[in-house]
Amino acid sequence: MSYSINDLAKLAGISTRTLRYYDKCGLLKARRDPENNYRYYEEKEVDQLQKIMFLKLFDLPLAQIKQVMVSSQKQQLVTLQSQRQKLVNEQKRLSDLIISLDKTLEVMKGKTQMNDVEKFTALKAQAIVDNEKKYGKEIRSNYGDETIDASKEKFCSFSEKDFNHVEDIKKQILIELRPLVGNLDVTKAAAQHLFNLHQKYLLAMWPTGQYSSKAHKGLANMYVGDARFRRYYEEGTGKKDAAKTLKAIIDYYA
Repeated sequence: MSYSINDLAKLAGISTRTLRYYDKCGLLKARRDPENNYRYYEEKEVDQLQKIMFLKLFDLPLAQIKQVMVSSQKQQLVTLQSQRQKLVNEQKRLSDLIISLDKTLEVMKGKTQMNDVEKFTALKAQAIVDNEKKYGKEIRSNYGDETIDASKEKFCSFSEKDFNHVEDIKKQILIELRPLVGNLDVTKAAAQHLFNLHQKYLLAMWPTGQYSSKAHKGLANMYVGDARFRRYYEEGTGKKDAAKTLKAIIDYYA
């Protein structure tokens, strides 16, 4: 079956402008009617558009999608299977979160009780959701999906003691960072102790073997380059250049 550009746009729920752009950049080439030069699409293009739209769901840049689309059928299958697994993982995460939230609501209504293990599970799930919302796109872009998913898996395996331990480290980092902002001498013991503390936090949070000097410095660059990270350290210390100070310490010792 053939579709005009208007018909395909309606079918897919996208604009004709988007289809024209895909055509122009070579992502989805339209066929041309030899009599009037109008764009039209056959089943092959419809299938390609479906794949493109699936890949867009995962915020892949168009340049990367284009690379996938010109790859072999086998490679496209591998890519889509990988994206499917991410959906399955996300579905499980959301399902667990809904279950936990429902239990919390029942407790608030006085209809049931939630034990400490259930409360802690809900706390970890919410922490993962919050972190993904705030920083997910940036950290995935810098470190890759596999690394971030492995880190999340490690976090999910934390015991309550592990969880409280990393939370205490986060708080202590802010406490020790505050007096160094505007008064930094990276050679002083306080600066080195803060670096060791931050490194300890990363070793606790990151998958085994992930830590490196380069990765640590890369994270420090994100701290100063992203307004959300800067805001976290500014609000946590009450000092404007907190992220910049922490970066200077990491750059010196990492």
